[in-house]
Amino acid sequence: MGLVSEAVHDGGRHVLGVMPKSLMPREITGKPIGELRTVSDMHQRKAEMARQADAFIALPGGYGTLEELLEVITWAQLGIHRKPVIYILSF
Repeated sequence: MGLVSEAVHDGGRHVLGVMPKSLMPREITGKPIGELRTVSDMHQRKAEMARQADAFIALPGGYGTLEELLEVITWAQLGIHRKPVIYILSF
């Protein structure tokens, strides 16, 4: 995500990262790009991302990425949001 964030920022667009405080020591490896909001837990992270997003794009990742993708797909099916959901596969 660092490379994507950097490219978006370099292209003149706003970059917003949302991270639980407990993950910051493990996840931040360099200078943050754009705006970084810290929240208390993963539930708050997902809620904040859902509020701020115009669309959801999932890049290849781990189980957490899959879990977040499935949640926004479920929310779309339930009519909680009508935002585009995009999943990019990598082979």
